[in-house]
Amino acid sequence: MNRLARCLALLCLLCGAAAPAWAAGPEVVTIPLGFSNAYLIKAPRPVLVDAGGKHDGPALQAALQAEGVALSDLAAVIVTHGHSDHAGGVAAIQALGGKVVVLGQGDVPMAHAGRNGELVPVNLTARLLKLLPLDPRYTPFAPEVVVVAPLDLSRFGIAGQVLQMPGHTPGSLVVLLADGRAFVGDMMLGGCLGGALFPSRAGEQYFQFDQARNRSQIVELLRRPVHTFYLGHGGPVNRASVLSGFDLADPRQP
Repeated sequence: MNRLARCLALLCLLCGAAAPAWAAGPEVVTIPLGFSNAYLIKAPRPVLVDAGGKHDGPALQAALQAEGVALSDLAAVIVTHGHSDHAGGVAAIQALGGKVVVLGQGDVPMAHAGRNGELVPVNLTARLLKLLPLDPRYTPFAPEVVVVAPLDLSRFGIAGQVLQMPGHTPGSLVVLLADGRAFVGDMMLGGCLGGALFPSRAGEQYFQFDQARNRSQIVELLRRPVHTFYLGHGGPVNRASVLSGFDLADPRQP
């Protein structure tokens, strides 16, 4: 995307209008890992959204190499939240040097401790999942950029921004592209069984730090011209699926 297209797309994002078709954003590659999804944004300076768990390194590296990108090529790793299945692989990537690791302020304590915060189940399935012997620990890390206010992504050649939208965790982030795509981590779930079934059907995540606040963040995103939601598990899901899955009226309709 050239500079004029990026500027126009970013202006549309800030004003709540849809970007024109010719200002389409960068290619996005979904990388399914052991327990979660990561995403490669193929910008002039490649950006990774989430890094999987501590054992996902070889699979992540292979997926990136298939796209012609080495771990050393990454300009940034944006971590949607500090849970082990999304942040567990960050330290290994960070050790290569030269990466900008981005994390929401509210999740910095998790990153420093190298373990999940409290997992609050929202339904019976979640309570059963909590009984599984999953290791919540990972190698601690310190982010280079802590998000407390909207972060402009133009430094990576991307028209968009990173927003801290607490709910699933105290510092959950959303990566919002100006063309109407959003990477929302575990704000919602695609399908069931971690996205193994009906992955394009949006619904409630199994665990929420603050379920009411998380729902309000979903409504806030729907006030914007977002049409595609990339999820940490399952997905992607479209706008209609989110409205249906959370029984919401479209806030952009009169």
